[in-house]
Amino acid sequence: MTAEPWWRALPAAETWVPCGDGSHPVRWADGQLTLPAHGDAEAEAVLAALGGEKAACLEVAEAWHRHSADLAVLGVGPRAPGEVAVSWDEVREFRENRLGGRFVRRRPGGGMVGSAGPALAGGRGQVGSRPMIRAGSVWSGGGVGGVAPSPELEQLRAERLGLLILLALGPAFHLALTGTVAASFGPGGTRAAEVPDHRPELEAYLSGRLALTAEAWLGVDPNLVDVRLPPDADGGGGGEKLELAGPAAEPQLQATLPVTWLATVWAPGLALVGRHLVVAVEQAAYPEATVRAVPAPGREPVRLTVRATDGGSPHDWAHWEITDHEEGGTT
Repeated sequence: MTAEPWWRALPAAETWVPCGDGSHPVRWADGQLTLPAHGDAEAEAVLAALGGEKAACLEVAEAWHRHSADLAVLGVGPRAPGEVAVSWDEVREFRENRLGGRFVRRRPGGGMVGSAGPALAGGRGQVGSRPMIRAGSVWSGGGVGGVAPSPELEQLRAERLGLLILLALGPAFHLALTGTVAASFGPGGTRAAEVPDHRPELEAYLSGRLALTAEAWLGVDPNLVDVRLPPDADGGGGGEKLELAGPAAEPQLQATLPVTWLATVWAPGLALVGRHLVVAVEQAAYPEATVRAVPAPGREPVRLTVRATDGGSPHDWAHWEITDHEEGGTT
C-alpha cells in the first residue's frame, strides 16, 4: 500500500435528496461530501441551531460527519451494492414516528452470509438471492402510555435516523461511506489506535465482505471464509495472505488482510479482477489502477494494471478489466 488517498480508485457519486419544496443534489468526490445547493451551509446550520428549520441536506451532511468513523456503519452497511434498500419515504415515516426504528445490524460473526444477527430492530428481506436490509416497524420511539421516551431512547432514535438517512443515499454512497469508516481505522486515521480493541469486529466485517468475493472466485462456502488482521494490528497494508485449509470437499479460505482493504480494494469493486483476487492497490487514479493480486490461494501476488470500463452505475461496482500483467501470459 502507498500513502495515496484511499479513495483514488472510486468514482465521484451524486444523488438527489428531498429538501424544502424540491430536491437538491448531494455529491461525493475525492473523499469529501458536498452540498452544491447550499452555498453557505455553515450559516444555515447556525440559523437552524437558533430555532430555524434545518434543511434536509444539512441533516445528510451532519449524519455523514457523525458516522464517518462509526464502526456501526460496517455492521449495517452492505456486503455488495444494492444489498441495502432504504427510501426517502421510509426516512420521512421514521421521522414522523409512523415507521419506528426498524432496520437490521448484522451480527459481526465470521462471514455468516445471510445472518441477520442482533437487530437495531426489525426484519430482513431479499433482493434476488442477496439479503437486503430494509426499513420496518418495531419501535415508534414515542414512549409508552403517554410517557415521554428517556434521553437514552431519544439518542438511540437520533442515531437510527442518521443511519437511515445515510442508507437512503444509495449504493454508491454506501461504498464511499464504508471506505471512509474503514480508512479511519487505518494508519493515520482518527481511530487507528483503537484497532487492537476492535479486532474481533473488524475481522468479522472483513470476513463478511470477502466471503461473497471468495464464493465467486473459488466457489467456497461463504460461511467458511475467515479473515484475520495482520499481527501488528495497525490497520495498514502488508503481510496479506490467502490460503485454503481443510478437506478438499469443503475447503476453508483463511486470509490475512488489513482493515484498509475495505477502503482501497473492496469499496471500489476491485476485489476480484480477471480471476485474480486483489490484495492491495499500489497506485490509482480512477478509472485506472495498479494492483497486487493473487491468481490462487498460496500463490505469490502479481502486479496488474486495471481499468474501469463502465463505472459510476448507482446499482453496482465499476467493472474492472486487466490491461497489463506484470509477468505476461494469459489472464
